[in-house]
Amino acid sequence: MTFDGPPPPPVIVIQDGGSQPVLYVDRTGGLRFAVVFLADAHAAAGPPTDEEAMNQRNFIFEPQVLAVRVGQTVRFTSEDSANHNVRARDVSAANTFSVNTATGTVGPLIHRFGAAATNRPVELSCDIHPWMAAWVYVFDHDEFAVTKSDGSFRIERVPAGRHVLNVRQPSGGLARDVTVDVRAGRTTVVAVRFSPADLWQALPSISPMTPAVASRAMATGKRSIPCWARSHPTAVLLKPEVQWWEN
Repeated sequence: MTFDGPPPPPVIVIQDGGSQPVLYVDRTGGLRFAVVFLADAHAAAGPPTDEEAMNQRNFIFEPQVLAVRVGQTVRFTSEDSANHNVRARDVSAANTFSVNTATGTVGPLIHRFGAAATNRPVELSCDIHPWMAAWVYVFDHDEFAVTKSDGSFRIERVPAGRHVLNVRQPSGGLARDVTVDVRAGRTTVVAVRFSPADLWQALPSISPMTPAVASRAMATGKRSIPCWARSHPTAVLLKPEVQWWEN
């Protein structure tokens, strides 16, 4: 998985003057944190027993994108001394919640995600620091992967035959569906290339006015609402000179 061309400028982390990448692209163009999954995958029995983690460090969610099975445990942690929370937004009530991750919080901060809408991730944000954004994809099968730092991925035990491979990178709004032919006993190599022209072609998961989209607006310096946001009467002040609004 590669991104050919200059990636979007990072979002400024107001709290400490650092920055948060919109896309994680290495020197060779390898695109990290893209989710790859089969469109025709069959449901698997029972969630895995291993636990996934979503951390907050230097006022950034780590990892930016997480993919889990329905019912799999996700533990939320924070290494920052500042107060944080995790606000999850989804069309499903099972995936809509808020937990406090501030220093000194007592008790396990875990959640087991329920089934999510196809191709739409659960969006995470922090109410206190609006540039912080992450996404969780929830699947009822095992045929998915998240790309590594070099853009590589591997999905095991894919049945032989023709399949549609879905690729999604929510922070950049990247989306691609690729038809692949898998032969028994062989490894199928798939190369997907994105460019700046592909940015933000996919609609956001819930509302375009959530902090995650506010972060994208800050990254690009956009000053007006895109046409697909007109049904969301919300205002988000990003900077004195960058504001999105609706009537």
